[in-house]
Amino acid sequence: MMSPGRQGSFHDAVLTPPASSVTTSHHPSPLPRPRQHPLKPGGVKESSLISYLDQTVKAVKRRWAKRMFKDEELGQGDVKGYHHFREAAKDIEDLVDVIWVSGSPNLQTPYLLTIALMITDFLPGFPPSPRITFRLLDKMDHAFSSLLQGKDSDTGDILPGFENGRKLSTTDKVRLKSLVERTRLTVVDVLGDDNADGEKEDESMGEGTDGEDTVKFEGFGNEDEDEDEWEEMEIAKVYERTIGELGDVLGGPPIGIITDD
Repeated sequence: MMSPGRQGSFHDAVLTPPASSVTTSHHPSPLPRPRQHPLKPGGVKESSLISYLDQTVKAVKRRWAKRMFKDEELGQGDVKGYHHFREAAKDIEDLVDVIWVSGSPNLQTPYLLTIALMITDFLPGFPPSPRITFRLLDKMDHAFSSLLQGKDSDTGDILPGFENGRKLSTTDKVRLKSLVERTRLTVVDVLGDDNADGEKEDESMGEGTDGEDTVKFEGFGNEDEDEDEWEEMEIAKVYERTIGELGDVLGGPPIGIITDD
């Protein structure tokens, strides 16, 4: 079984399209460029991708289940648990990238919904990791808002498989709305003011922070207050674009974060 994080060779073997079929438009989004055409339903590449995704999702869930175990407590050949959320986030991001590159809506939607649920389940099990959490959720927000539009929400490029006006089913939208609501409440519980003084994961060793680690000087404002304000703004933006695309399509009250005010 291919371990999480080794998606590069899988791209080469299964997902990389011929050079002539790769779109050349500028793609600044947090997601990788997808194939120009979806994988053939029932084809060898699609079957290989499904097998890889199922095995990797299962491996990530097993590592999360072992998060409380020390390495020396594990049996020979047993999978090592995650010790920090950044480890889980790295494997999840790799999964999201592979799913997106497939350019296959019939796979992207169900697997991304599964991953969204995983993230919500995982977050309370680790010390808060604000920057890593918001980075991952921003990528998920971009993916879902794009699928809801049928085009990349940053570039406007039509997504593979949506050329004929394909839309997400009402069932998928209902499930997505529920996951968005649950995730936003979970983020408040994990990263909100009530946990501001609790233990936080040291994110200085996290990968892919986009240069967020900066030199800090004393005497230039209250850094704790600035960080708190930044976190409050980021919490409010969780799945912001997805919420905007869902809009009133499903009826009911607007999606939001419930407060005591």
